[in-house]
Amino acid sequence: MINPASAQNIIKLAALAAIVDGQASDQEKNFIVDEGSYLLRISQDELRFKLELWIRNYQEKDAPNNPGVALNLALDALNPLTGPEKHLAFHICEQVIHIDREVKDSELPFFFQLNRIVFS
Repeated sequence: MINPASAQNIIKLAALAAIVDGQASDQEKNFIVDEGSYLLRISQDELRFKLELWIRNYQEKDAPNNPGVALNLALDALNPLTGPEKHLAFHICEQVIHIDREVKDSELPFFFQLNRIVFS
């Protein structure tokens, strides 16, 4: 079972993956809530609340429009995670980025940097 602090960091990363293209779609949010609640073993209501909180927080920090800010926030969330937790976080982020079947130019640098950090 994933500890609550790690689950929180994984939710943070999923929120970043959802907004890095400029907005978090309902499809992305619903996927994070459905998949995340199962994988992280927390209620959908709790996950949705935390997800919305982090999305607003990251929008206020201008992460959707600033790849450097988004990457620094991702590093902060990744650092405390164990190897398997990082892989789980990457899996969720990868699915979020691909959920609309189109990877936007603004998502590519975030995705490749996240991949490099997690798997190097």
